[in-house]
Amino acid sequence: MLSLNTLCRRTTSQVWRCGWWQEANVCRGKSGQVLVVPLAVILFLASCLSTQAFTPFRIGTGGSTGVYYPVGKLIATGLTVSATKDPSVLQGFIGVAQNSAGSIENVRAVIAGELEAGMVQADIAALAYNRQGDFADLLDAENVRAIAGLYSEKFQLVMRKDAGVNTYGDLKGKRISVDEIGSGTRVITNIVLQAHGMSEQDLLPLYLKPAFTEDKMKNGQLQGFAIMAGAPNAAVSKLLDTGITILPIDPSVAAAISQQYKYLAPGKISKGTYRDVPETPTLEVYALLIVGSKMSDDMAYAVTESLFSQETIKLLQEGHPLGKAITLDSALLGVSIPLHPGAERFYRDRGMVQQ
Repeated sequence: MLSLNTLCRRTTSQVWRCGWWQEANVCRGKSGQVLVVPLAVILFLASCLSTQAFTPFRIGTGGSTGVYYPVGKLIATGLTVSATKDPSVLQGFIGVAQNSAGSIENVRAVIAGELEAGMVQADIAALAYNRQGDFADLLDAENVRAIAGLYSEKFQLVMRKDAGVNTYGDLKGKRISVDEIGSGTRVITNIVLQAHGMSEQDLLPLYLKPAFTEDKMKNGQLQGFAIMAGAPNAAVSKLLDTGITILPIDPSVAAAISQQYKYLAPGKISKGTYRDVPETPTLEVYALLIVGSKMSDDMAYAVTESLFSQETIKLLQEGHPLGKAITLDSALLGVSIPLHPGAERFYRDRGMVQQ
């Protein structure tokens, strides 16, 4: 438990980054991930909670230039606001967004009890629930449960225009970042490469989060990087003046992948999403908010209720382009694992699922 006084002392060592106050050195998770608490929330808590102790409700997100991270911060802020309502089982909790390697790490951390919730690709969640792939030997991996589907993510293999890459065959021998171990992006990248008769060994692969690819893409040390995320994405947008293209996946190849991997579907990046990038066929998958099966039904109900509260929806709509895609009407789209019973009760109360 952390006291409000402790939190307020920590604000003196925070720095302003990207519109949010962030703890520079102190407030970190076990793996060194930054825990982010908006200044507005700190001031709000100061007025509402006095010296009451609180417990962090940790939401695993992703890298700082992805979509999980900013959307996760908005969801965490909404949860903190919901925790001030009386009565609520969320009272005493404060939502925090925690950086991570991505989907695989988030699943592992939720199962281990190191996170209360995590943002995860639907295909990765399904692998965990079925004890397959990276989760074949993970004890209790099948205990992942869904709170909601959030929005669709697009596979984006971003190339410098001067790299001379027009097809997947042209990637051989090129310096490509496939994201770090523990990310859903790397899993999808390998699936796409295999569908084209290739593997990582055909590349000169690097294992970097997109946040660390910008300078290398600009100076030519990298010729491309992969990211599985909502579009538009900051990591891509920052490179538009450098001159980039997104390598398309032929719709027939995407359809064949979808036949083998149920929760990957043919999709497209629409023209106008990124300046001077034409409509690009690709793969897409839903992002889910997941928790562990050990979470109480009342807590899972409250988390779901918070996600779709007027306050959180307003934050999402105003805070990020993809936040507008997170709605109650689409909450069950792309869900690849069982709902947590508490979340299921929330939807049943609203006539969205049957008894």
